[in-house]
Amino acid sequence: MPLPDAKALLPVAQDAVGKAVEYVLAHPVTGVRDKGDREIVTDTDEAVERIVRDILVRETPDLGFLGEETGATGDRETYWVLDPVDGTTNFSHGLPLNAVSLGLVHGDRPVLGVIALPFLGTRYWAAHGNGAFRDDVRLHVSDTTDLSRALVALSNYGGGPDAPVRDLLSAALDRELSRRTQGLRRLGATAVDLVFVAEGALDASITLGNRAWDTAAGAVIAREAGAAVVDSDGSPHTTDSRCAIAVTPGLCDAVLSLLDITRETPYRPGWGAIPAAERRSV
Repeated sequence: MPLPDAKALLPVAQDAVGKAVEYVLAHPVTGVRDKGDREIVTDTDEAVERIVRDILVRETPDLGFLGEETGATGDRETYWVLDPVDGTTNFSHGLPLNAVSLGLVHGDRPVLGVIALPFLGTRYWAAHGNGAFRDDVRLHVSDTTDLSRALVALSNYGGGPDAPVRDLLSAALDRELSRRTQGLRRLGATAVDLVFVAEGALDASITLGNRAWDTAAGAVIAREAGAAVVDSDGSPHTTDSRCAIAVTPGLCDAVLSLLDITRETPYRPGWGAIPAAERRSV
């Protein structure tokens, strides 16, 4: 399938996210269940995914779909990707830092994103080449150039088979960022981190690990707002990236220098090609 007209698909994405927000606001949290690896799912996550998937299948039947809760269906080259409630733990505790995050991916590159923060009443969107917006206000990243003046978000400690390495990397970054920046935050929702970078409320967001439903929509929004959106080695961010780093350009080199600690770990591109005997345990 050729590159879709992302701007033309924005109304479909906006409508689907709007219906999701209506549901989230109307339905208190119920049915919290443990998914393992310190992750949970609620009945709301599953209901929102059904609502959004059904709209997208009806309106764009030629496009595929990937949801955090239900997996992939349809075209694998051009597909919607959804996190129905990013920041589910926040959501289950009544913390308003959570998001409905819907992106469109073509090949390995996100090209459209719509993210709503239901309990803050804000919505962010972008289409490739058309800028990024919050509630019709055009967004631009901060102009910060001094790491000591920066406010930075860092992803949570890890789950899954790489959790021991991720936890060690997170602890090391926690120490360095706490020492060298104006402030470090763990907000618990990658989509929230990324849109806050886009609007300049954060100067950088570092996510160790890269899951498309967490990052696709926010990566487009941050990139269209002027952020450098890259992997841990500075290469352009894609759905195949090991990590997702969004940073205002004036801090890119400083942030990437901190991420040199990911060398020879699973959080660096090319790690799978390194002989096992040469891989670092951090």
